[in-house]
Amino acid sequence: MRKLMTKLGVLILAVCSANAPAEDSPHQFSGNIALVTDYLYRGISQTSEKAAVQGGMDYAHASGFYVGTWASNVDFAEDLEIDVYGGMSGELAGGLSWDVGGLYYIYPSSDAQPEENFVEVYASTGYTFEGALEPSVSAGIAYSPDFFGEDGDAVYLNGGLDLSLPHGFGLSFYVGWQDVEGDQTTGPAGFNYTHYSIGISKALGPLSLSASWNDADNDCGGEICEALVGTISMSF
Repeated sequence: MRKLMTKLGVLILAVCSANAPAEDSPHQFSGNIALVTDYLYRGISQTSEKAAVQGGMDYAHASGFYVGTWASNVDFAEDLEIDVYGGMSGELAGGLSWDVGGLYYIYPSSDAQPEENFVEVYASTGYTFEGALEPSVSAGIAYSPDFFGEDGDAVYLNGGLDLSLPHGFGLSFYVGWQDVEGDQTTGPAGFNYTHYSIGISKALGPLSLSASWNDADNDCGGEICEALVGTISMSF
């Protein structure tokens, strides 16, 4: 996995250097790479509370169309997750942003049954207010007709608030609610839980540093849903 992510970082640099667009180009290419102390997906650790190396590449067109891919090590499914996504995004005249798309979660080395790969569709919106702290609010929804492990219908609702603090710091609040119908993996009872996080971030040149406290209600799964996560990331 370490070799894979090293190659990914080199590829990101090569793509961005070779394809850096002119300022008036409708095409935009970008990449990102990060080291996190724990990979939490909707409040649940995917790495058994261990560190992860992550990275992605994106293409965006001036029309609002975008596609991208992202990868991380995990502690199941033969240790690798790859996400492929695409959609449309934009901003209305009043400043309200919107984003709709689809995402395919792939565990390429896994032959587990029930199947772990699954698809989601999503939509989100956001708005940034003027004035002190420049508060930015967001809300979103995601739906899967056959969640991880062939576990039936799943709905995810989320909301966030971001504040710009003095000296380049950022403060964020996030809450999400996951509901899974249940079928092959968790049985007909399914499950649902609420999770939340509070985080602070700071940009230092090309790097971004952040730390967040994450927790959830008792239906999430105990200690794997409670973590202080540190992140060092870079975008290209």
